[in-house]
Amino acid sequence: MVVRRIVTPICRSSRHPDPSALSSPDPCRARTEAMPKLKVLLLLTLAVLWNASPLLAQTGKSAGIRGWLSWRGPNQNGTSPETGLPDTIAADSPAWTYTVRGRATPVIANGRVYAMGYEGEGKSLEELIVCLDEATGKKIWEHRWADFLSDIVYYRFAITSPCVDPETGDVTCLSTAGLLTCFSRDGRMLWQRSMMEEYGRLTFPNGRTVAPVIDGDLCIIHVATSGWGPHAPARDRFFAFNKKTGTNVWSCTPGGPPKDASFSYPVVATEDGRRVLYAGLAGGHVVCVDVRTGDPLWKFQMSIGGMSSSPVLYKDSIIAAHGKENLDTSTIGRMIALKRGGQPTAGSAQVKLGKDSEIWRNDLVAFTSSMVLVDNRVYQTVMTGELYCIDADTGKKIWHEKLAPDQIHASPAYADGKLYVPMNNGTLHVIKPSDDGPEVLSKTQLSGNCLGAPAICNGRVYVHTTETLYCFGKSTGSAPAPRIAPPPPAPGKAVRLRIVPGDFVIRQRDSVQLKVQSLDANGVVVDANITGAKSGWKGTPILGLGLSPTWVMQANNVTKPGSAFLTATVGDLTATARVRAIPGGAFSTDFEATKLRAHPKEEGVNFSTPPSWWVSAMKKWEIREDGEGGKILAKTLDMPLFQRNIAMLGDPDMSGYTVQVDIKTDGNRRTMSSGGVVNQRYLIVLKGNHQEVEISSNMELLRETAKYRWKARKWHRLKTRVDMQKNGSAVIRAKVWPRDSQEPKEWLLEVVDPNGHTHGAPGIYGFTPQSRFCVYLDNYQVTINE
Repeated sequence: MVVRRIVTPICRSSRHPDPSALSSPDPCRARTEAMPKLKVLLLLTLAVLWNASPLLAQTGKSAGIRGWLSWRGPNQNGTSPETGLPDTIAADSPAWTYTVRGRATPVIANGRVYAMGYEGEGKSLEELIVCLDEATGKKIWEHRWADFLSDIVYYRFAITSPCVDPETGDVTCLSTAGLLTCFSRDGRMLWQRSMMEEYGRLTFPNGRTVAPVIDGDLCIIHVATSGWGPHAPARDRFFAFNKKTGTNVWSCTPGGPPKDASFSYPVVATEDGRRVLYAGLAGGHVVCVDVRTGDPLWKFQMSIGGMSSSPVLYKDSIIAAHGKENLDTSTIGRMIALKRGGQPTAGSAQVKLGKDSEIWRNDLVAFTSSMVLVDNRVYQTVMTGELYCIDADTGKKIWHEKLAPDQIHASPAYADGKLYVPMNNGTLHVIKPSDDGPEVLSKTQLSGNCLGAPAICNGRVYVHTTETLYCFGKSTGSAPAPRIAPPPPAPGKAVRLRIVPGDFVIRQRDSVQLKVQSLDANGVVVDANITGAKSGWKGTPILGLGLSPTWVMQANNVTKPGSAFLTATVGDLTATARVRAIPGGAFSTDFEATKLRAHPKEEGVNFSTPPSWWVSAMKKWEIREDGEGGKILAKTLDMPLFQRNIAMLGDPDMSGYTVQVDIKTDGNRRTMSSGGVVNQRYLIVLKGNHQEVEISSNMELLRETAKYRWKARKWHRLKTRVDMQKNGSAVIRAKVWPRDSQEPKEWLLEVVDPNGHTHGAPGIYGFTPQSRFCVYLDNYQVTINE
């Protein structure tokens, strides 16, 4: 199973941890900025004091993690109960600053500040998570990645925040490239999942990336994906992982097709004994999902475009907002209150809510900024740069104040009777609100733009701009106790089963330990490891996969990759897990063994779907006859939204390999399509319209080309190779030639990436501009470099 679990300290890395560094006795010695011994002793003393806090008696937990642990704060609505916060803020008198570009909110826990950011230009640009000392702002550790295989533009990186587990103090973040990574407090990477390579995560040019949610034992995110099987259609899906191991527990599809990226942060609550979450999604829905089981409970279509504003809970309602086109009018934007509760019983179908579920609505345009709830008042910044005060019971606008020319992403925060309101133009306002109107206590101009919300902790206010992370105020040590998910009630009668992991990859010659668990009607685990469950397959099994009586799956005898659905049965209860068996090394395919059938849409055409274990390939590619007695892979033309497609074919941990493929395109002298491959997170493409070979990773950061003239309806062979160097750089090579000619000795294009991607799954690429002309691939080969 592809879960990167690392327990050796990593304080800084380049894009992906070096396996040799993971086994070294002290990989951080040369690159860690070690703290003085006195500071270490002080932090240890503080840790002891924190662990002895009254929180222990209240929760029964062994950790006493205090602070602003997620970007929405301890109350999940942008507020804090702290007092003693500054009445005025001046940019020229901060407690400290740290120079790093960012576009989101830092989080703070037990003396440490964690922030997402980015540094460098072009090839050297890297996204990072940095850990700072709360008192001084000095760096303790950092970890770096670079973007890969995305279409993000204008340096829209780090539009996301980390979150801290209130039980363990571990820190989890989702990079712009889709790497979901968990670190210990001291910077040890504990596990990592590649959402793009494993689940088919889709990217958008705006770079908006949701922050993880920790609830109980789960780490939960929602991302737009196009995977395999029933998950092949593009949807904004939730994925829940065990927070300590990264093992997939459940996934679900509660909404419709994505129109945009969404970073709407879920809010979690307990409803009638069930743990549930609410969030806006990329398809314009507000949804409710069972946290313990992943069951979609209800959905409400609110807009045509994606929703990024985070909702809040008020009494028996959920208040949500958006800045896209409405369904029932041609206007843009709306805020509504929806009735909460009334979820269907366990095992029932998802409910589709209608207009009768609305309590009130108004016409505010909240594109990506989130609201703050204070008592019965909602405070919201809107696209036109105004701050609104709304009656949470009626939706009535009480007052509004113009603060800036416009607003995007940034949201207010509230504590000690004051709103801290950052604006897109870089101004930070301190406002004392009342029903009579806002009293502006101070306004200051920060360096850069403000795109994140403030964080509040221990008497200080933190604001991260596109230039600097600011800390304002005097430390008071008054951070509140964390919001920890209440312990589940005593389990009732078992009414369902699940297999853990519920969606996993197994390499050839690998093994995975599975567990069959029973749950009651509220999703509470009754038996965490059932013995004697009967196994089976739903549909066609993967030949050669073995399952022991203790539910250890082994792939020692798998000769052909594939995907299938494993079942577990206990009495009348049955559960299903998604299984994908992938090559553990070199592999090839020429599609000749594929059985074709009549095409449902094109008369006289025979076809087959692509291999079931390919991620994000279904309906974007088809296997067809080539007219010469053979079979080839063809890029489909009937899905304009996917005229550009990357499909992943193998192991995200592969390194040091060569990919070769034959490419042909329909077209003419004026218009041709493009085809290529993915090799270790680099995209190598034979471009038709540009008559060139291109090597890229993110096209705005790393892209180099070489001219190569080629014609439509003629086969050409593309060969690519990636080699890591001792200094951490990567050399990416490509050559192309007519398929019926001899391979040239020299490489046509060589590119050096100073911070090389050390790992990455192989894949394929196709681009059919305006869906006019098909591009074809054949004889795909992956070989290990000598």
